[in-house]
Amino acid sequence: MSREKKIHSGEDSFADVLHSEIIAGSENLTAWIKQIQEQGAIENLFEMETWIKGIRSFFGIDHLPLTAVDRSEIVARNFLPEMRVVRQAILTCESCACEVMKPKVGEKLEFEEFLDIQMRKDRMADFHISRMVEQLTPADSLAQLMVSLNDFRIAVDAYRELDVMDYQLFLSMGRAFERELKNCRYIDMLMSQRFRLQYDLIENKSLANVLQSIQEDAVRRNIALALLYLFRFQKYLDLVHIALDKDRPLKQFLVIFSLLHEEMGILSDFLRARFLRNRDAGNSLRNAADLIAYSLKTDAQRVMENELIYIARETNPVPVYTRIENSHGLLRNCCQSGILTLIQSLDKDFDPAILFPSRTDNLISSERLRQSLWDLRQWLTDVLSNKEDLDSNKIIERLALFKDASLRSLMYRDWAEFEAFSDALAISTNFIEIRTHIRKFVGFLEMLIQEVSKRSIFQDKTPHT
Repeated sequence: MSREKKIHSGEDSFADVLHSEIIAGSENLTAWIKQIQEQGAIENLFEMETWIKGIRSFFGIDHLPLTAVDRSEIVARNFLPEMRVVRQAILTCESCACEVMKPKVGEKLEFEEFLDIQMRKDRMADFHISRMVEQLTPADSLAQLMVSLNDFRIAVDAYRELDVMDYQLFLSMGRAFERELKNCRYIDMLMSQRFRLQYDLIENKSLANVLQSIQEDAVRRNIALALLYLFRFQKYLDLVHIALDKDRPLKQFLVIFSLLHEEMGILSDFLRARFLRNRDAGNSLRNAADLIAYSLKTDAQRVMENELIYIARETNPVPVYTRIENSHGLLRNCCQSGILTLIQSLDKDFDPAILFPSRTDNLISSERLRQSLWDLRQWLTDVLSNKEDLDSNKIIERLALFKDASLRSLMYRDWAEFEAFSDALAISTNFIEIRTHIRKFVGFLEMLIQEVSKRSIFQDKTPHT
């Protein structure tokens, strides 16, 4: 089949990428998920999976909201506040599991059907015989998970009687949680699947047309996978949004922010690996991928190091709500901007309202400013790396172009500093002096990009799509 026919036949669509990403396929698991979907409980299953993954991420020290001092004195730190967060998250997870286990939801496959599926499998035999006998179906594994979650919560309650939970005990609890997940055969398989057709399939004709316009197979698949990540992050944030809207307890959502921090880091590395070193990706796509990768890492880190610090031990619900709301808004805008930046690098006329009708004109203007700042930052970075000639006249011309197009979109207080950097470069004649000013200017532009992202939280308080 020719490349053009592959593109227009829908090959390498989101569904194809999803199929390739489901790495732990099982007919039993697939049939069970289908039953759950038919009974209308698929969102409960998604929630349960999200909370499990979130708790697992929360036990990773790299994904906890800790100060630099906390990290430097990690061995002496008390982790009881974090364990209280874990307990609330487990309660929420148990509630989701109960919804999935309700009568007529996810009923057991008939034993004969199970045997037929096992005999038809064209793969190596499963040598975990004891687990197979104990957990013949995914419903059996879910029942085992509920027992494990209950046992784990009881253990956490016992430790709450202590005055201090040290670092080693916190890590030990995390390892125990991981072992319990692996002992639930089908739940372990569920966790190993990165995406799922029932949660992640994106059906949008305009978006599909943009993907179909990409000539290179590998580039098209990588873009589809990046979009799947970004839309999945939106689904995680939807859970936070619902809790904010209904004024529910919020501390347990720290585990979902830990999950976002981990997976945003994974996507950032993926974008740099697949696009920045790929000659088949054009300059526009490479610059977009670089901006998205930078924003994901920076905004996820800002949430962990600024917004969510001390929330686990906060007793006043007002700052908890405010910090969670700001973190939600920052990451939501980061993800939506990432989606639009990636698509518009391929189709500059793509209408944001097609995907996000609630995004305001002010927010769209902020995204354009952020892109313009990044383009200038990238151009100056190329000058430093000798991809562009170190010519003072060219630098002045490039700065003048930005001033004419975008300077008015900056806040007035930033104009003076921008002009100061421009003037310093305009009068510099020494090679070393010019490079020093450019490095400082790049740092200033990165700060502005972060500030524009943060302002976007307050420009759009409407419910997201």
